[in-house]
Amino acid sequence: MVTGATGEKGIRMAIRFWLCAAITTASALVSAGFSVAGLIGPSGGDTFARYAASRSIALLIAALCCMALRSRKGIAALALVMSLLQGFDGLIGALAQDAGKTYGPLVFAVANFAALVWLLRSHESSNEAREST
Repeated sequence: MVTGATGEKGIRMAIRFWLCAAITTASALVSAGFSVAGLIGPSGGDTFARYAASRSIALLIAALCCMALRSRKGIAALALVMSLLQGFDGLIGALAQDAGKTYGPLVFAVANFAALVWLLRSHESSNEAREST
């Protein structure tokens, strides 16, 4: 029988998972969208644009698969990857002195990393609760 406290913990952990998964997938979707748009633009024949698009699309597919499988570890790993990716994209935007290519990715990077930390903290607190009983 599930007690009220255990049920509430499960709901909180599910909320943390789905929030992290949603932010990670949205980040991957935006990244893939811009990569595909780069293929359609004037530099569409550029080999580097093709490589960027293939990697971005692969990350999006991986995020969707981890969501479908409800893989906490998979989403955590992809959240870290997307945080780093968006952070570096923001750095590239800053070096190019392009505000739109700086702030958008940096907001995604911070939001994704915050969701990742929140997700991982839920696992730590559930482990501590088990060890104290």
